[in-house]
Amino acid sequence: MMRQSGIFRCSWIVPVRQHTPRRSHYTYSSPGQFDTTPSVLTQVWKNRDFRQRGFTVGIGGPVGSGKTALTLKLLQTWQALPLSSVNLNLGVVTNDIFTQEDAEFLTRHKALPADRIKAVETGGCPHAAIREDVSSNLTALEQLTQQSSSSSSIPPLLLCESGGDNLAANFSRELADLTIYVIDVAGGDKVPRKGGPGITQSDLLVINKIDLADAVGSDLGIMERDANLMRAPVVVGAGGQVPGPTIFCSVKHNIQVPEISDFILGMYETATGVTLAGAADHDH
Repeated sequence: MMRQSGIFRCSWIVPVRQHTPRRSHYTYSSPGQFDTTPSVLTQVWKNRDFRQRGFTVGIGGPVGSGKTALTLKLLQTWQALPLSSVNLNLGVVTNDIFTQEDAEFLTRHKALPADRIKAVETGGCPHAAIREDVSSNLTALEQLTQQSSSSSSIPPLLLCESGGDNLAANFSRELADLTIYVIDVAGGDKVPRKGGPGITQSDLLVINKIDLADAVGSDLGIMERDANLMRAPVVVGAGGQVPGPTIFCSVKHNIQVPEISDFILGMYETATGVTLAGAADHDH
């Protein structure tokens, strides 16, 4: 290295190394397929103690897809439902990388009392805290469950919102009893066929912001077609099986949000054996 005229100049050149492409040891027939059916989930739920950690719904998806907005709408919907004499304890855990932005948003909008909203700062890739090392989220969810035990004899319904991440993110079954993956049409109508475990393996795929489809040039028909292809069941029985459920919605305008609510409450009832009288009697 030589210094000339106040600047450093390199006196040598590193030759570009030529790499021979290495053939992959694996051949993938598809980007993954939907293989979580209610019967499979029921078997998993039989081994769960919901008194230790309430029924947990994981809500994941890319940044800006509408996860926090959906969380707020669901909590508002459930608190307005005539659930008879059932005291459904709600709680939410939010994940952000370096802030508590989403928890603060829910608190400002009075989604729940402040002590029912907990924030996890992941400090790294958000999917690590919902898939590889879920301990911080488990701790927060268990604390919410313990807080509920004195006020209700039924398991709480808890939401765990992931920090915004890419299509590779999805929840570990050790953390989430039910998984919801949220994408939006503003990302383009190619997103469903991009695949990834959130799209192919989530128990419910939510495609948000349908009101923006014309503005961004996204074809909802293409998105529906590709979502159904990507979420086709692994095993097709003699009578045939439908793909994993997908709901097109506009959270901002409350379009199809009641359907998402009904899906979650139905799964909660199946998992816990609790009957939420009046939960499905609201107007859509």
